[in-house]
Amino acid sequence: MFINLHRTVEKLGENLPRDGRITFGMLEKAYELTLRLRSQLLSAMYDRIDFGSVPKRIIGEVSASQTDSVVCLTIPEPLPGLKELTGTVEDHWSRMIHEAIARQSKTGIPYFEKAHVHIRITAPHGSHNHRLWDTSNRAINVIINNLKGIFFDDDNFEHMSFSVEAAWGEMGMTEIRICNHNDLKKCEIFYSC
Repeated sequence: MFINLHRTVEKLGENLPRDGRITFGMLEKAYELTLRLRSQLLSAMYDRIDFGSVPKRIIGEVSASQTDSVVCLTIPEPLPGLKELTGTVEDHWSRMIHEAIARQSKTGIPYFEKAHVHIRITAPHGSHNHRLWDTSNRAINVIINNLKGIFFDDDNFEHMSFSVEAAWGEMGMTEIRICNHNDLKKCEIFYSC
């Protein structure tokens, strides 16, 4: 696949002139181009992994741990917003989640008749991103869809519930805690992994 990264970077540069004459419309266009560039970079990287000779992961180190009642999967990126969710970004997230599940499978994967999934998203704090960051606009379905059939049967209300928590931090990350819904009061879902 040929992706012209230089063209996207050049267009991005055109919308961020150095003379200080930046309009709101230019910033909106630069933001859209940044999302496009992210997707293009992931595509180019995965092409080299899938069809080339680069046998490594894309970004960061996923991890998995388990206490008596809670499985915790840690992804080294904040969960993307729905507007950022291109096919490539969704595939990237699916791969990271399944890599964390594979790590957990070495010690066993619990199955819950009804599970509770608690998602804690830590987002890097930057200027004015409090205006852009909205918990309900996160791509929660990417996580839920990749857990069903593994930890619980389906993502309907009979088999799972979920909650979302967000915080500011230096580094972005997403912690996914899975526990038995019926023992929710006993679950340590609000403790760090």
